[in-house]
Amino acid sequence: MKVSINTAVFLDELQAQVSQLACLQQLTNAAIDAIEVRGEFFQSATKTAELQKIDQLCQQQNWQFYYSVPEELFQGTHINPQLAAYLKMAQQNHIKSLKFSLGDCQQISPAALADLQQQLKATAVQVTIENQPNEYGTLSNIETRLAWLKTAQSSLGYTFDAGNWCWVDTVPLQAFTKVQAAITVFHLKAIKNQDTVLLKKSAADWPQMLAQLQPTVPVFLEYAIPKAQLAEQIELVNQSLQQRQATL
Repeated sequence: MKVSINTAVFLDELQAQVSQLACLQQLTNAAIDAIEVRGEFFQSATKTAELQKIDQLCQQQNWQFYYSVPEELFQGTHINPQLAAYLKMAQQNHIKSLKFSLGDCQQISPAALADLQQQLKATAVQVTIENQPNEYGTLSNIETRLAWLKTAQSSLGYTFDAGNWCWVDTVPLQAFTKVQAAITVFHLKAIKNQDTVLLKKSAADWPQMLAQLQPTVPVFLEYAIPKAQLAEQIELVNQSLQQRQATL
């Protein structure tokens, strides 16, 4: 397995109105397995055409295609009403996985959860929920909700965002040990003083998490990286993944 890339690594360019397609075209020689685009950085007028071109690029490069939805899946008493539309979009563009934030699921009825499960069973697209840097993303709530979904035999996956734990006063490694079994996608980033920083080989936490992560779980870099350091950060994580593979 090789590392994967969320387009957040190109944050400076995206904020300067460079398209996600143009950013991803810079990765054609990179040692990566998958890419993940972010819904908030598409322009509505050009989104459909850009997604088609990214789909083509992924097929040319043999990349798996992931999509980060900037919305919550559980919204009080109901499921996100746009889920069906997102699933259709994913199917049309060979998107393997959609990621939503968890949201508020305290009042979701068994009927609504059953309807969600029917939608998940009817598609090959993986849908995951992610821990958020807010009241819904506390470790106690995430543990409770993951256990609830398991009991309900839900097909939802779980995207572990290593950085988001720092905004709810939780050490990422501590959270990892509690929810490790549920992780289906891993978003990797390092936080220092409430800001993302480049990964360092000397750090003990992120290599330790990767060493214990199931080898089938994709690992995405998801933090702004200066263009001059991107290849170095990719290689650093690939080395860690290779070391893990050697011990299996």
